[in-house]
Amino acid sequence: MSHPKPSIGIIGAGPVGRGIAALLDRAGYAVAVGTRHPEAARRHGLPEGVDVGTLQHAARADVVVMTTRHPAAPAVLSLLRRELTGKVLIDTMNAWIFRDYVAAGLSDSLTEGSWLARQVPECMVARAFSHIDCDVLVSRPVAEPGRWAVAYAADAEPAARIAERLITDTGYVPVRVGTLAESAPLDVGGVLWPYMFTPGDMRDVLATSLAR
Repeated sequence: MSHPKPSIGIIGAGPVGRGIAALLDRAGYAVAVGTRHPEAARRHGLPEGVDVGTLQHAARADVVVMTTRHPAAPAVLSLLRRELTGKVLIDTMNAWIFRDYVAAGLSDSLTEGSWLARQVPECMVARAFSHIDCDVLVSRPVAEPGRWAVAYAADAEPAARIAERLITDTGYVPVRVGTLAESAPLDVGGVLWPYMFTPGDMRDVLATSLAR
């Protein structure tokens, strides 16, 4: 028996947020995008079925996807703490600007996913979609569903199951890399970033990196 689809809240209306919103809307999910500038987000061509509103409105969904700019994340998380408590939070963010990386305290021993989990210990965090170039995020799975892989990582099994389901329903193939502490391949400069891989090629790259 299939389980009903959870509602999805996307925090942020940049290219990644809009892309994931479009893919999940296409897959039959109820999707809400939360932004400080709803009118501007609507002008970017989101599908008609995607609800656009405030950050708080999107954060009330069953599952929440963080796609904000990295420097904005602490303030946004603080604002939404009540709405996010107890939920699965999918992390797509990247501190790709070096000063943001340094400011967040990220390092070889502190991955993006672990950093976010520390910010919101009341949430179950999974990291996914972060290694995909936003320019091909939508076009590849639409043109070739089931061909391309998306890596994900999680500590809590409920978060892992949700991430795997969302990845599959967007048209990608999920490949788990391990825990959040083991998710460096998904981060900026990691062996998967910012490339596209078939599932077999992705597993080979991950295995090679672990053998070094």
